[in-house]
Amino acid sequence: MDEILTAGEVAELLQIHPRTVYKLVKQGSIPGRKFGGGWRFSRTDILAMVSPQGQPPAPRQLHTEER
Repeated sequence: MDEILTAGEVAELLQIHPRTVYKLVKQGSIPGRKFGGGWRFSRTDILAMVSPQGQPPAPRQLHTEER
C-alpha cells in the first residue's frame, strides 16, 4: 500500500519550504490531490517524479552477516 504524505512531509522529503510545495502542486509540477481541506501526496509518485528514470527507487536490501 502506498504511503500518503502531507505537504509538510513532502517538503521535508524534497528539502524545500512547504510554501514551495503548494506553489508546485498548483502549477501541476507535483502530483497531489486536495482532500479534507488539505493536500495529500503519494510517496511513490513524489519519488518517481524526482528519480532520474521517472521510477521510484528500489527498496533497499538489508545485508546481514551470518555468524
